[in-house]
Amino acid sequence: MTEGPLSAHDLLSLARSRCVERHGELALALTDLFRGGNAVLTDRERTTMVDILRRLVREVEMTVRQTMAERLADAPDAPRALVRDLANDQIEVAWPILMKSTVLEDIDLIEIVRFRSLEHKLAVTQRGALSEAVADALARSGEEDVIVNLLRNSNARISKAAMEYLVEQSQRVDTFQEPLLRRNELTEDLAKRMFVWVSMALRDHIINRFQLEPSLVDDLVEGMVSEEMDQPVPTGKDAALIMEIGQAGLIKPSLVREAVASGQLSLYARIIEKLTGIRQHLALRLLFEVAGDGLAVLCRAIDIPQADFIEIYTIARKARPHDPEQLAADCRRLGQYYRGLTSDAARAVILHWRRHPRYLAGLREFQTARLDHG
Repeated sequence: MTEGPLSAHDLLSLARSRCVERHGELALALTDLFRGGNAVLTDRERTTMVDILRRLVREVEMTVRQTMAERLADAPDAPRALVRDLANDQIEVAWPILMKSTVLEDIDLIEIVRFRSLEHKLAVTQRGALSEAVADALARSGEEDVIVNLLRNSNARISKAAMEYLVEQSQRVDTFQEPLLRRNELTEDLAKRMFVWVSMALRDHIINRFQLEPSLVDDLVEGMVSEEMDQPVPTGKDAALIMEIGQAGLIKPSLVREAVASGQLSLYARIIEKLTGIRQHLALRLLFEVAGDGLAVLCRAIDIPQADFIEIYTIARKARPHDPEQLAADCRRLGQYYRGLTSDAARAVILHWRRHPRYLAGLREFQTARLDHG
């Protein structure tokens, strides 16, 4: 191919050629023309060439289209119609356009997010800038990986409504939690809402970022968990028998699982109070808190088997709307956490709870000690 820009006559001659190989040559020549900004065509000739090139894009092989996309991705004067065609092509072609092209408008990107593949959406999340409108479309896509990538893109602008929606979603999708808590758009009120269901490490992040008073956050959690306690736990046919055993004073750790399974929450709370000395209200609070760390410490302190602890946690979670896959993931995480606990360490936390009504400080001290000695 001749070096330097081709004339309009040369380009039109190539366009009239019936040789498929020369169609690829023409496609790349036109691509370089639009990328280089050389004024070798009038507006009318340019329009003609764009029409020709859009037709050729449907005929040339993928390697040619890939080269075109790579060359036009950072060209601010590239024809929008052509760039849209490439953005809607197979992902191997579309990727550089979706990531970098400033020619695409919000309406183009939103349409791609709504109708194209997961890979197309992921490419959009990596753009150097994302408007609120495009970010909202990505947030509503329902694709977990897409949303995580969006949250990790510091150049994305996420609206208040989208943040509120994703915060609520983070209750069942824990991969949203950490990137959400690092967003500049996250308000203190939203962070407090998340505090109830995130891990202890992320709770510490919230406290440190927003300089929250532990007592204030503790009261917030208590109020929200109290709402959860209004939800009924499934009942069983042996509830009356368990109540009778409890009233007879035959209290032992194995009754904890049976009381929860039968829906006897007051009996559960009395059993925990007898075995540990902590308040009944705190026992209920630990049962219904989504994170499960405190319940794990409680069960380990009275040497409840891991399988029974997981069953207790599962029963309490199933009393509320839940995502089965997320619940399974939480159970795996808590099982690993439980195996790392010792009875002595858990009892030390229980002792702290007996002396101090606020339970968060005890968990934080325990977590810090584990890290220091891990």
